[in-house]
Amino acid sequence: MEQMTVTAKIQISVSGTDKVLLDNTLSVYRDACNYVSDYVFNTHDLKQFSLNKALYSNLRDKFNLKSQMAQS
Repeated sequence: MEQMTVTAKIQISVSGTDKVLLDNTLSVYRDACNYVSDYVFNTHDLKQFSLNKALYSNLRDKFNLKSQMAQS
């Protein structure tokens, strides 16, 4: 069975307060991703279970992320 990958490019249109909120959310998420990236670079740990155990609470506390964003 052959697998197919589909990629969609979309543009999100927001204005005013929503744009500020979206920009802030993306900025915090980017900072959290960099935090995880630094951890992985230093530890060479790529196992999702151990990353979750080591980082989940810190991501929630330090970056004030909701569960889904911290998990992803």
